[in-house]
Amino acid sequence: MKKFIMLSAAAAMTATIGFASDSDLRAELEALKKEVSVLKKQTKGLNAKRLKKQISQLKAAAFNDNIKWSVDFRTAYDVIGYKDINDNSSWNQIFSNRLWLGMGYAPTGNVVFKGLISYYKAYGQMTNTFGANFNYFDWIVNETPNPNGELRVKEAYWLYFGDSFLGADIPWTASFGRRPATDGLLASYREDQNPKSPLGHIINTEFDGASFKFDLSNVTGISGMYFKICMGRGMTNASIRYAGITPGFVYGVSNQLVISGNGTDYNKVPGYESTDLAGFIFVPYDDGQYSVHTTAFKAWNLPGIVFAGTPSDVTGDGVPDYQGNFMQVGDMYGGAISLLAQGIGDGISDMLDDTNLFVSFAASKTDPQDGNSMLGSSDKKTGTSVYAGANWPCQLIDDARIGVEYNHGSQYWRSFTYAEDTLAGSKLATRGDAYEIWLNKELVGKTLTAQVRYTYMDYKYTGSNGFFADGGAPVEVDSAQGRMMGAIDKAQDIRVYVRYRY
Repeated sequence: MKKFIMLSAAAAMTATIGFASDSDLRAELEALKKEVSVLKKQTKGLNAKRLKKQISQLKAAAFNDNIKWSVDFRTAYDVIGYKDINDNSSWNQIFSNRLWLGMGYAPTGNVVFKGLISYYKAYGQMTNTFGANFNYFDWIVNETPNPNGELRVKEAYWLYFGDSFLGADIPWTASFGRRPATDGLLASYREDQNPKSPLGHIINTEFDGASFKFDLSNVTGISGMYFKICMGRGMTNASIRYAGITPGFVYGVSNQLVISGNGTDYNKVPGYESTDLAGFIFVPYDDGQYSVHTTAFKAWNLPGIVFAGTPSDVTGDGVPDYQGNFMQVGDMYGGAISLLAQGIGDGISDMLDDTNLFVSFAASKTDPQDGNSMLGSSDKKTGTSVYAGANWPCQLIDDARIGVEYNHGSQYWRSFTYAEDTLAGSKLATRGDAYEIWLNKELVGKTLTAQVRYTYMDYKYTGSNGFFADGGAPVEVDSAQGRMMGAIDKAQDIRVYVRYRY
């Protein structure tokens, strides 16, 4: 600092000498001496290291030590069609906007906060909002266009990075919060984004929970090996505050309050337990090109609609209507193994080097509890699913990728893919066959992109998109009962979108 002051004074003196007379020069020199003396007194005691630290802190506050925001905004146009087994068909067109506001903050090198706020809404007011409560079901609320277009928290969690675990050379992470549990590996390709936590073949559902990941590659010498424990809660056995006070009718007088119970808050809801899930993801090998991914889990106290009474035509449309109660009916096991190639061969061609190929097998098994039925049966039922696909650079259009995918699900197949973003229904949950082709195109790099996608689902059994009780019971579509029900035989979804990301 002192050197800087002296140099400045010398520069001022030099400039003055070039333009002043001798008498003026003496006066200027005396004035400069006084200024230098004052500056010396003002800067006395200043610590250069302290100033440097303060400047560094200011930079951190201005550029590094704050939340970083990102924007992902998509406008989509979907043409949706259904045909039932009696050859009745219906079509509709839907415009929708989806906005994701992402946030991230890393106060230290080993702790990160991540969040994602979601808005998803159809253009205009939805005409029929009867039964809209299921539209707000916690597992799917950010993947369905909501009537009022609320901003909701889709993800919010912190992540801790450890360099070693119990003294071993095992890097590890721990995380708690609302987990990034949708659009996992394999399903991520068609969604044109980096894969989230779960294996997309069998789990694509929002939930709150925790995860613990252990990188085993250093201690085993096997490339990419890791083990991850995952836990989540889908329903909490707790009533809301003032749950005993509800609007209703008292002795025929409307707009009164019905008060029941003793007014306890957050007490247990009669007949319900918490719905929990626990499992693991194990990757035995991943060299960046070829990899194997496995997962297994158990879910407890799963809910579904239990039919009550004999079906009758309540709505007057000529089709029997089933009435029932939403109840918890039992547990379920699930698992999947996926094989992935990110590049075919080595240097055969540029296209094969950039081609992704995968095949995945998954299974589910119900375990009814307390005499209940699951998927319409009091016995344990096993279902299976195959998921295969490939995607590669388009040879006719620059900066574009083409993908083709195929799914097959058996009679009792049940996946946790309720949040899969296909408006016609989850193709991964299909009991039957599903076919899909998509084209993703960069318009302005990754900032502005577009997609054209066609999904076709050929159902063999009903209940593909149901829950875990009678509403998920598989009835053969092409059967007398299926025809009486007017069971959906085919479903289609043509989607075109433009997406902005920054």
